[in-house]
Amino acid sequence: MAIREPHSVNDIRTAIRELSARATLARKEGRTADADELEQRITGYREELSARP
Repeated sequence: MAIREPHSVNDIRTAIRELSARATLARKEGRTADADELEQRITGYREELSARP
């Protein structure tokens, strides 16, 4: 397992915004599996953001 470098708050927010747009597009195109995977990644970033002081 690789050690990840911490992300800045700005990087996390940018990632959430971009992944949300991709998930929305995937759902519109009927790619629900892709959208679900993106939503899982978004959830991970939100958890990382909420763990910040």
